[in-house]
Amino acid sequence: MTFQDKLLEYFQIDLNDLGARNTPGSFVNLKTPFDLPDFQLVIDRLEKAISTNEKTVVYGDYDMDGLTSTSILKCALEERGLKVGYFIPSRYIEGYGLNISRVEEFHSRGYHLIITIDNGITAFEAISKAKELGMDVIVIDHHEKEDKLPPFDYCFHQFISGFLDYNCSAASLAFFLASKLLSRFDAYFATLAGLAVFSDVMPLVGNNLEFAKMMLKFINKNHYKNLAYFLGDGEATYHDIIFNLNPYFNAVGRVNKDSLSTNNAAKLLMCRNDDETISKVGRMMTKCNDLRKKLTKEVKFIDKYTFSTEHGICLMSDGLSGLAGVFASKVMRDKNIPTAVFSRSENDPSVLLASIRATDGYNIDSFLKKYANLFIDCGGHEKACGITIHENNYYNVCTNFLSECAKQALDMEKKDIKHIEISLSDLNEENYKILTSFMPFGEGFEEPMFTIRLKKKNFYISPNTNYACRFSNKSKVILFNKIDALRDYKGEEVIVSGRFSRDSYKGDYVYQLISEDIKFI
Repeated sequence: MTFQDKLLEYFQIDLNDLGARNTPGSFVNLKTPFDLPDFQLVIDRLEKAISTNEKTVVYGDYDMDGLTSTSILKCALEERGLKVGYFIPSRYIEGYGLNISRVEEFHSRGYHLIITIDNGITAFEAISKAKELGMDVIVIDHHEKEDKLPPFDYCFHQFISGFLDYNCSAASLAFFLASKLLSRFDAYFATLAGLAVFSDVMPLVGNNLEFAKMMLKFINKNHYKNLAYFLGDGEATYHDIIFNLNPYFNAVGRVNKDSLSTNNAAKLLMCRNDDETISKVGRMMTKCNDLRKKLTKEVKFIDKYTFSTEHGICLMSDGLSGLAGVFASKVMRDKNIPTAVFSRSENDPSVLLASIRATDGYNIDSFLKKYANLFIDCGGHEKACGITIHENNYYNVCTNFLSECAKQALDMEKKDIKHIEISLSDLNEENYKILTSFMPFGEGFEEPMFTIRLKKKNFYISPNTNYACRFSNKSKVILFNKIDALRDYKGEEVIVSGRFSRDSYKGDYVYQLISEDIKFI
């Protein structure tokens, strides 16, 4: 079976499906909400604000989706002549979502219309206060709703409004509002919506896939100055977007406690050709991302709070709570098991904030639903979530999390999670190009895992570092885990599982399998 045939079988698609994935993203392929009652009511309210020059403020969020959606909406409204205020909260001061004190401040400054974007669908108390003060509220959100909705005046939500049967980013909702207000599809706004697809781990289907493909096309075609500041002038790849662009925007809200920094990050997206703003804010964001990398590398975990099994691990970090998700992702990649990292709230040390990340095959969402009574707050999806708990519930939450991981691991063994079997010689340029033809990878269309059977004697095992390598011509297998077990292993062969990637070395390409697991046979 050819390499391409193995991938087609793995994804359960045919050549026609692959051809559809390879077609350039297009506005023509988008499903639009223009005929939906909820959408039209929001547009009508925005048109009223424009015609009366109503004092309006957009309240966003501190992650990439919140920054991009805020930027799209503010730019579109200002192009229509409405001067709009905006605010991006601090993760550490305001926290997520609209709050009463900020509503009161908006009212004192004379704002009459509040637009929440990437938040608001659960902001019952804050929106109730806005209504009490005589303010109107438009909610544009994509998050899961609670049983009772806030008393907002207008709402555009992919499920509540009957738009889509899958999740989408807030930036994509903002894109459609902007498109209707401006009577055109805007390439830059589509690019921002595409960035949010990956930052918010949206399922790569329907509109999400179209935005992802358009994003890459428009970035490479138009070379937007503000994005090129982080990407450089070369041709960008999906890998560059996920690992070399989005982290800069997410890092700002993670390491800086003030809201000025997050508001400036949004400003950079709005001022796409302003060299002075790009340079000034870009330097600030680079420092934030460098600090994020440094803190991630230096993070320490408190031993007495560590609980682990072969199927999962719970840790307590001594770092910023805003970096818990980064820490959890790092540990998950290193150990290849579901990981929960807790940190103390900077505002209340008796409260613990946690980020949970899961490897392929696990579903965190079932854990959230089963043990919701233990949480002060929670939210997320099957691969990533956040929870807030009282410290006295720590042991109970960890025990239940590890128990759920063990149960799901047993279920996965029964299901026999698929990998693609290849040989070392399959790691080459031709097959790498075939692999990239299946991109983009993401939620619902996960990057495939490959396995290679190898002789132990052919591995170079570093005596000083946690590293092992099997190298042949331009192909190599790299191990970063279970190195001690490999040293002690008395058998002849191992099966290594990992992801196929390409790296540049001394001006030439090297094709590699980055190990995520190793089995001794």
